[in-house]
Amino acid sequence: MKVFASLAFLAVAQAACPGGCSGHGACGTADVCDCHQNWGGGDCSLRQCPFGPSWTATSLDELQDDRSADDLVAMTPGGFFETDGNGEFAFPATFDALYPKNPATHAYVECSGRGTCDYSTGLCRCFEGFEGRGCRRTTCPNGCSGHGLCLKNSEVNDDYSSLNGPNDEFWDQDRTQSCVCDRGFTGYDCSERICPFGDDPTTACSENSAADYQMVQAAFTSNDTYFTLSFTDMFGGEFTTRPISVASCEVGANGGCREMQYALMELPNFAIPEVEVDLVEYHSEDVLGTTTDLKTYVIHFSDASNTGKQNTLSCENIADSTSSGAAPKYTNVAGCNTYNVGQPEWFSDDGTELSLESETGGISRTYSMDDLIPACDAGALCSETAYEEFVPCSNKGICDSSTGTCVCSEGHFGEACEKQSTFY
Repeated sequence: MKVFASLAFLAVAQAACPGGCSGHGACGTADVCDCHQNWGGGDCSLRQCPFGPSWTATSLDELQDDRSADDLVAMTPGGFFETDGNGEFAFPATFDALYPKNPATHAYVECSGRGTCDYSTGLCRCFEGFEGRGCRRTTCPNGCSGHGLCLKNSEVNDDYSSLNGPNDEFWDQDRTQSCVCDRGFTGYDCSERICPFGDDPTTACSENSAADYQMVQAAFTSNDTYFTLSFTDMFGGEFTTRPISVASCEVGANGGCREMQYALMELPNFAIPEVEVDLVEYHSEDVLGTTTDLKTYVIHFSDASNTGKQNTLSCENIADSTSSGAAPKYTNVAGCNTYNVGQPEWFSDDGTELSLESETGGISRTYSMDDLIPACDAGALCSETAYEEFVPCSNKGICDSSTGTCVCSEGHFGEACEKQSTFY
């Protein structure tokens, strides 16, 4: 009888916690398993899946519920909420304090609310369109088709970021992804090829159409300094010139500024097949006790491959090209800026002629249109001037996005259908 009682007591003791907590937890005094980290369930046999900030904002009803508000705040990244004099949650006061920011309402939830948890493995099975640990990221459509990079919002746009992300409109800065296509490809999934751009040959070639001019200013304190220019072509490719010496070129030189002209024409893939460059001004001024020189160049895009308004050149994107490992290694200019100065830029909507005020390297200058580009002698029509077209297939063909070639309409030919064989 004593033996039977002992065995019964042993059986009861072993059955105190379900499954002996499966070896992944400790049996508590209330016969409840206290599971180890990343294990759950009544018997600690289930693996927990990663949590992430919810893709859906917590509802106002839940935040105003005294039974759940504090817990929601505690499990929300960057949680911040105002309270009233009694220590109660005050949603209107929180809204006023943060508006127009988002009051940290994306609480941590299992699989970020965009997947189901496989408790046997502890891995999230993400819904279509989501990926990553805890389904914390969106996927890029079709993996960008092998013709682009899948980047986060903060990588695509440097301004789309915040140190206080959970509390403002940038809460998805490192979560939402999109495709940034390689040169020559476009579309939301980078599956389409870009066709060549050109000027519509049937539009009027009159005083009311203008080519693109851009102004470059370089400020320097020594002739032994250089700068570079970067250009984005019609296919989305960005190219940077070799270093351009500020010592080269003279104002009014015969043939223009060949140093900059050749540097631009040497860019790969005939990004700029032909261009005209002139040094229009050489100015010196004392800046904080140092004699600083300023050279002003005007670039005229003259080739048919660069008709109309082009992407604005960017100047000297490298902050310090003298640092170790820089290639090529050279001494930067003191300052460098670019400006759009084509004829349409010089008139306001009401037809008033404008002036350009520039500031580079601590030197301020003011220019009129006649100072930089050929004067307009069309009178009142000058203010109605528009850039030449620069559109796919020159509006005279259909772009075959599978091959990136133009299928030209009857009577038109050329890589971008920019030439006309039949005249009416």
